[in-house]
Amino acid sequence: MTLTTQPRRMAKRTALAMLVLAPVAAGAVSQKLRYKFDAVTNPVATVVDDSGKGRTGTVQTANGATVVPVTGFDGLGIKFPAVCDGTGCPLANVTTPDSASLNPGTALFTFGARVRLTLADLSSVHGSNLVQKGLANTAQWKLQLDDAVLGKPSCVVRTTGGADVIIVKSSVGVADGTWHKVACQRTSTTLTILVDNVARGSALLPSTYDINPVGQPVNVGAKSVGNNNDQYHGEIDDVYFNID
Repeated sequence: MTLTTQPRRMAKRTALAMLVLAPVAAGAVSQKLRYKFDAVTNPVATVVDDSGKGRTGTVQTANGATVVPVTGFDGLGIKFPAVCDGTGCPLANVTTPDSASLNPGTALFTFGARVRLTLADLSSVHGSNLVQKGLANTAQWKLQLDDAVLGKPSCVVRTTGGADVIIVKSSVGVADGTWHKVACQRTSTTLTILVDNVARGSALLPSTYDINPVGQPVNVGAKSVGNNNDQYHGEIDDVYFNID
């Protein structure tokens, strides 16, 4: 009796183990970029890529701007120049060279950041770009703050040449002086914006919708350090881009 029961029990346990492990492997996330900002200098000059992919970020500045470390959500974060509107304002961003693995195409993805800002960090004359790859006239994925009253974040995607733009705006703002996690997620059917892990807006996104910003850098905090750069003026931590 013992000789026949034991193999059956072992076979059952093996089958259960396979059932438990298989979904985990199928749903694995591939992290392509992550900036935790925990090893930066003051002022910040470069940023280590904590994904292990070696995509070091470089701080760009204009008009005397600096990017400085602050107490982050976890460890350190960084702060961009204070609000200034008009010509000659301090401008800064963190930029990362183009990489094919940061062009999702039709793949599922999640990207985002932790942000901390107040209403005083919002400008009434321009938006605030948090993290993006691509511009309005190219394919693009982008997370931004574009509501000067409440600081409501939004997700933006575009296909080749900037066509067929889809914008999903959060129903809640984040400009209250506390850290918030803001993320954009593509599933098989939708583009969703999440604030503190809660869905706050979504739009249909066809499975064939191609997001391939070839030749474009990743920029954090502003799209450039030129005029009309949509400078973000708050604090940021834990910037990431994942293929799901």
